[in-house]
Amino acid sequence: MLKRTTIAIAIITMFSAGSVSAVMLDGDSQGDHVRLYGEVGVGGHFDTHPAYNHDEFYDTKGYVDDSLATMGVSGQRQQFTYRLELDYQRRNWLGGDGEFELAIDKMYVGYAFTDQQWIELGLTDTAFDDYDHFGDFTFNKSVETGEAGDQENTVKYQAEFENLIFGTSYSYNGEHESGALQGDIINGYIGWMSDLLSVVVGLETRGGSNGISKYGEQQQIGLGVRLKLMSDLSIGLNGFLEDEDLSTRKSGDVHLDYQTFRNQGVTLSAKYDLNQQWEIISSVNHEEYEGWDLLGPNYDYSKLPAEYGKERQWASLGFNYRPARDIVLSLEGRVGEAPEAGYAYARIYF
Repeated sequence: MLKRTTIAIAIITMFSAGSVSAVMLDGDSQGDHVRLYGEVGVGGHFDTHPAYNHDEFYDTKGYVDDSLATMGVSGQRQQFTYRLELDYQRRNWLGGDGEFELAIDKMYVGYAFTDQQWIELGLTDTAFDDYDHFGDFTFNKSVETGEAGDQENTVKYQAEFENLIFGTSYSYNGEHESGALQGDIINGYIGWMSDLLSVVVGLETRGGSNGISKYGEQQQIGLGVRLKLMSDLSIGLNGFLEDEDLSTRKSGDVHLDYQTFRNQGVTLSAKYDLNQQWEIISSVNHEEYEGWDLLGPNYDYSKLPAEYGKERQWASLGFNYRPARDIVLSLEGRVGEAPEAGYAYARIYF
């Protein structure tokens, strides 16, 4: 069941959609504006494989629906900016139930120092989250970096100076997507963007929960690269290396004996533009988590070992079709130790 407060916010948003649409076209020479935006997507994952499911899906079956809808309002008044975004999505992650939920994804107020520098305060993406999949051309993304994602109580600064980009954020008492405490989170990125070659490096560290949850301290580095080999052919690389402290035993409600687990993954992808509407996407992927290693010192023997062992590899091939600038139809098949045989989506943005 959805919380009453969440439903109330949704109702207010929906009933005011007409007025929002009216004011979204309002702007002035000073740059003040209000904008309504959103996304409607239908599709999902086919043949989710029980032997290769790490934590991607709540269940493994022939088809897992992953349809979603997003509606948001953003705007600027003088130097102040704001954004409120609602997501209607399925709880498909491990531990979920596959049902739809309505949630506030972003809610922040910001301030633009200049056109190239700004801050955001509230519920928003952490800085590294903006580029955690950079270099991965697949529509559904492949190797999961596992950075902090969206967080409440966040202060984020970002800047763009011609080719140079930079961002950093601090989140007080950050939480895992399950709601478990992870402690204060600091992350950021720095990158160089150009038509030929673009590179982004991201860093993240968290303070840990001090025994409140299984999550202890963590350090992570990520790398994303895009290289245009020809006008219609690009290749990309995305990878991460993480040291994560996790509790290995519990006394009452207190988590104890935190041990460091090393995790890493890499995706090499390519994109070929057949024309302005069609593009072919491919990737090869590798993931390795120390917690999967049956021979490792910290393996949890209360669980059956994964069929793929301490690492898994898979490849993908698919296409994106864009009949219009704001419409994309995507289909991808996967082979190897992939958590799914394929996925298909149709999404319209406004």
